[in-house]
Amino acid sequence: MRITMMAALAGVVLAAMTAPADAAWHSYISKAMGFSFEAPGVLKLEKAKVSGQLAGTMDAVVYRSVDDNIEYKVTVADFSKRANEGAVLLGEATFLFQDKKKLRMDTFGRVDGLYGRKLTIDQPNNGGRTLAAFYFVNGRLITLQATVLPANGDYETGEPGRFVDSLAFFLSGPNPARSMWQR
Repeated sequence: MRITMMAALAGVVLAAMTAPADAAWHSYISKAMGFSFEAPGVLKLEKAKVSGQLAGTMDAVVYRSVDDNIEYKVTVADFSKRANEGAVLLGEATFLFQDKKKLRMDTFGRVDGLYGRKLTIDQPNNGGRTLAAFYFVNGRLITLQATVLPANGDYETGEPGRFVDSLAFFLSGPNPARSMWQR
């Protein structure tokens, strides 16, 4: 009986130790910007600037959190007045992200019928590894970045992928991708 009680107690302790890690992830929804994502911890909202030779300097909103030495960041820049330049602005953003860094992965991403780019890079000076996804939707450049910092060191963890792959867009109509482009 005593062994059964000890085993049950050990099981409860193990379950309690793993539960907070799963409970730390929250869904964040921006109805005004038409997307949602999941991230651990509490996000801080910041104002920032994004810049590029073609993009110029634009105001942006950044949602940021850090959990277990992984930095999660969503950056949204409004290019609605230049929406017809989406492919060029997306291309410049991905180029600037990987420029002069060790590129580990470069592929297309697809969310709700909309295409973007996913890249993984090693940060300079052993500054960590970043998985990022870039999408240009409704005149907005949306970037998700998850950087595994050297203090964490587990560059193969699935947490950055969970973050980037949680992105969803809210588009209207029976064929969301088509109705978005008809606006």
